[in-house]
Amino acid sequence: MRNKVQNPIISGSIRAVLDLSSVADTDWHDLSSSDFIDSTTGSACASGLSFEWIGVENQGSAEMFIKYRPRTLASDPTTNEIAVGQIFSDDLGTLRTSINTIAYKKNSASDVVRIIVGLSAI
Repeated sequence: MRNKVQNPIISGSIRAVLDLSSVADTDWHDLSSSDFIDSTTGSACASGLSFEWIGVENQGSAEMFIKYRPRTLASDPTTNEIAVGQIFSDDLGTLRTSINTIAYKKNSASDVVRIIVGLSAI
């Protein structure tokens, strides 16, 4: 931030959403761009896009978890992972590493969870 000026934050040119309400377990699951539906076309997003922004709506009664990398096992621990309350957002485009896969773990199989992302081909 030379001269107190920040480069623009990239949030991606594609907005997409995924409703996880039908996932009826509390395992860790990986997500990539092709798992999401483009909100402007209604079609599945292309594979290989980078996550630039993420928003989570968690209507469950307790925290869920996300991480900015693939899971190792479905039973990975939640220690040192990002806890998500009711609303969460983050500018992933500001990270030093390009994010192509994220993972999530719901607290309860019946929780209603939606993930909104900004994606780009950068």
